[in-house]
Amino acid sequence: MAKAVTLDRLRADLRTYARLAGTRYDPAVTEPVLTALEHAWTTAAVGVRTTTHPAAQREVNVRVMYPGALGALVESLGAAGLLPRRSDPRIMPLLDALCESLPAAVGVDLAIGSGIQKVWAVLPEIAEVGRVLELPGLPAAVRTHAAHLSRWGGRIGIVAVDFPARTLNLYSQVLDPALTGADIGAILAELGFGPASAAELAVLDGRAFNLYRTFSWDSPRPERVSFPVRCRPETFPTHLHPLLTKIVAEAPFADPDARRGFVFYAAYGPNGLHYYKIQAEYCPGLLAPTFPGGVAPAVR
Repeated sequence: MAKAVTLDRLRADLRTYARLAGTRYDPAVTEPVLTALEHAWTTAAVGVRTTTHPAAQREVNVRVMYPGALGALVESLGAAGLLPRRSDPRIMPLLDALCESLPAAVGVDLAIGSGIQKVWAVLPEIAEVGRVLELPGLPAAVRTHAAHLSRWGGRIGIVAVDFPARTLNLYSQVLDPALTGADIGAILAELGFGPASAAELAVLDGRAFNLYRTFSWDSPRPERVSFPVRCRPETFPTHLHPLLTKIVAEAPFADPDARRGFVFYAAYGPNGLHYYKIQAEYCPGLLAPTFPGGVAPAVR
């Protein structure tokens, strides 16, 4: 049976993640969000992630499913002054439309050194690309890459807005069968991004359960594409970077006796942008998490 996590335990473990990642934990920005959403943190699914960015650019993020509607989450965070770009005129029409037109389970990402980063909507009924294109306020690059979105992934399972970065993530449905190495090579070439290495393709081939593109309101092309794989410690590609080895070996979990799970992400972008992300499935929560279309990605 899943166990609940207390805020005190979560605070202590987030400090450990910050130490492992070589980044900072700032109680001044973290505590208000932990307090405002205490019910979510202590009952819902929680994940903790970081990246292989250089240490000066790296953050630890903690994400949680919110047991309520997207509109209620946005209003609650906005009223508490916790959304850094709550009034950005290019973002708010999209959030308002999401609240009104696409039923979704929702969540929030908190960067523990800087504050709220993202809100995201998980669509229990995955949406055709055409339906997503009806939303107002989308970055222009989404519309100009509509054929790419339809060709690779086909339907949308998660929509996420990153406030500080002013970007939008569109996650495909969970794919079965998973993407192949040839698929990934073709996607990167089509976007004009650098190729994946042979070592990366060996990890991703037949295991990448979806893909997500990141779009900016300030750019005519996608900012990056990411490919995730759900793993156990013994199947995680720790050989790709020393930080991955460290996190897999030492990351704390809400229930130290439970079987540990991680998600590996390989991210690619223009001008040689390339890095990895690792997410620890820190706590499954007492409430069952929602997956796009109700399909949980396989652990491979």
